[in-house]
Amino acid sequence: MNDQLLSKIRVFLVHHSTLTLSTVNVDGKPQSCPLFFACDDDTLIFFSSPKSRHSLNVNANDKAAVTVHNETWNWEEIAGMQMEGEVHLIPVGHARDHAWEIYKKKFPFVVEFEAEVSRSELYRFTPKWIRLIDNSVSFGYREEIRLE
Repeated sequence: MNDQLLSKIRVFLVHHSTLTLSTVNVDGKPQSCPLFFACDDDTLIFFSSPKSRHSLNVNANDKAAVTVHNETWNWEEIAGMQMEGEVHLIPVGHARDHAWEIYKKKFPFVVEFEAEVSRSELYRFTPKWIRLIDNSVSFGYREEIRLE
C-alpha cells in the first residue's frame, strides 16, 4: 500500500466538506447528490433521509461512486478525488454514536438540527479504489490506489 498517497488523500479529505454521491436506481438510471461528509479512519460518513433517492438506491445496491473536489475557475487549481466503493447503513449503537461524534466535531452547527438529524440515517462509504487528481503538480496529474 502506498502510505504517501494515502496520507495525501487523508489530508485532502479533511480540508473538504462536501462529496458528490453517485448511485444507480432499480431501473439502472444514475443519480447524484451533494452531501456533507466527515472522515472516520479511511471511510466517509454522511447523514441522509432514509426516504431520499440515494438512500433507497444504496439499500437496493450498495455500490456507489464519490467525488470530492476543489471549487475553482483556474485549471491549475483543479484537484480532487474519484472513488468507487460501497455504502452501508451504520446501525444504531456504538458505531453510530462514534460516527455522530466525529460528524459533530467537523460540523458543530449540526447540534442545532439534532431533532432532524435523529430522523436521518447515518451511512458509511468505504472506498475500494481512489484516483487523486492534482493539476498543481502538472496538467492531468493523477495517482491511483486500490484498497481491496
